[in-house]
Amino acid sequence: MPACPCCTDAFPHRASRGHGRRGLMAAMAGLAATAAGLTPARAASSLPPTTLTPDQALDRLMQGHRRFLAQAAQPGPGNLERRAILATGQAPFAAVLGCADSRATPEVLFQAGLGEIFVARNAGNLADTGAIGSLEYAVANLGVPLIMVLGHQHCGAAGAAVALAQQPLSLPVHLRDMLLPMLPAALAALRAGGDVVEGTVRANVAMNVARLLAESPVLASAAAAGRLKVVGGHYALDTQQVSAIA
Repeated sequence: MPACPCCTDAFPHRASRGHGRRGLMAAMAGLAATAAGLTPARAASSLPPTTLTPDQALDRLMQGHRRFLAQAAQPGPGNLERRAILATGQAPFAAVLGCADSRATPEVLFQAGLGEIFVARNAGNLADTGAIGSLEYAVANLGVPLIMVLGHQHCGAAGAAVALAQQPLSLPVHLRDMLLPMLPAALAALRAGGDVVEGTVRANVAMNVARLLAESPVLASAAAAGRLKVVGGHYALDTQQVSAIA
């Protein structure tokens, strides 16, 4: 069987048949050790990892957003030479955990071209298992120095979480399970008063920034070593502005 092109020793596509759970646990331990050792484990690629610091990566991300605000032309899909290089690997300079909402596309908001930002999206920009694993890969294997958790105004998931916090709702099981992690943010916003949906969006971003660092030794080790910054962001649909959330 040909080797899977997305695998490395530190981040396998799946555990081997001969090792099962022990093989998978050993591989994940290797990934954590890689992050702690400050040396990203990379698949064969013609692209070196970014040399930007976390602050430089944040500055570059926001430069792209300023181009978006100025209605500058969005980069196209890239020329054939660029696409051929990207076929051999990737070296994004930042990662974004964003909401699945069609109005909040990170590549558009930050005017990023192919191969420039690593994006994980789900309803409510939640740091669930899939998102955390994806971002661990981005940091440990691709050398990404910045993660932004990006919430947005008028978020439907936040509104649904507020409604669920206020009264029992009959919801499809997967939708309900998806909303449960947002309930602490909704309850905090209800206690604070004011615009509870907007309060939920902002509280949810802050909670997921904290969750990434609390639940992932890979990300926490990289952050402690100064290789990674995890920040919160808020996209206002009314003004088209992305701003920081502390």
